[in-house]
Amino acid sequence: MGAYRSSVAEDRERYPLFGAATANITPCAFWPYAPAEPPVPVDDDGPRNILLVQNLRNVPTPHIGGKMLRQKFTDRSRLLSVDDSGHGSYVLSGNPCALNTTTRYLVTGEMPVKDTLCPAK
Repeated sequence: MGAYRSSVAEDRERYPLFGAATANITPCAFWPYAPAEPPVPVDDDGPRNILLVQNLRNVPTPHIGGKMLRQKFTDRSRLLSVDDSGHGSYVLSGNPCALNTTTRYLVTGEMPVKDTLCPAK
């Protein structure tokens, strides 16, 4: 716990805008109780209709995380990468490709045939 506090303090000093937040972890890391259910494995076993929507420049959830999740899900998912920044890729981004592709998926269940890059608007 001391190392954790020290790391937060150090990052707060080095990166005054976001340091403490990015070095921070959730209280659950030290939760003294066992989970009510076992962790769910992230793998290629499960529904075959997962659409991952990810901006290329998203500081809170970097694009590499979407790519890594796509690798874990293998053929049961598609990655829709949007050439944009920020955290909202769907309605708030105003990107027609992201809006149309995601809406089609939500309404019909149709996923792109392959991973797709939506160009900047």
